Amino acid sequence: MHKGTLPGRDKNSVIGDGVNRDGTPNTTAYDLQAFYESFHSIGITDYWRAKNGFWKLRQMSLGYDFRAVMPKISPVVKGLRLSLTANNVAILKKWVQNMDPENLSSYGDTGSGEEWTALPPTRNLGFNLNVKF
Repeated sequence: MHKGTLPGRDKNSVIGDGVNRDGTPNTTAYDLQAFYESFHSIGITDYWRAKNGFWKLRQMSLGYDFRAVMPKISPVVKGLRLSLTANNVAILKKWVQNMDPENLSSYGDTGSGEEWTALPPTRNLGFNLNVKF
């Protein structure tokens, strides 16, 4: 689904850049699926590299403290607070396409920062109820 794989989709084949041994331009069509699958297996990863910067809204919490109305509700309860929380809320800006930038299987100074076999980060929603007696 990467937009870099658009060339050749209309014919289901790709003609790679380059020349034949005799110097004539390459005109051999190659199966589209096999062509794009072979990029990684032969070590060509530059095509898929991108800047990994991102801005992310990682956590959000919204709560209400019911202490102002507590004497009216119950004299036993001294405090009541209800909060809604969300984790991994949204990616606000990213420079890499088609993936969550945190979804890398290898990274570091010598790694290529590849994304494969990793599970995507999940969004979690929940609530907290804090009651003081």
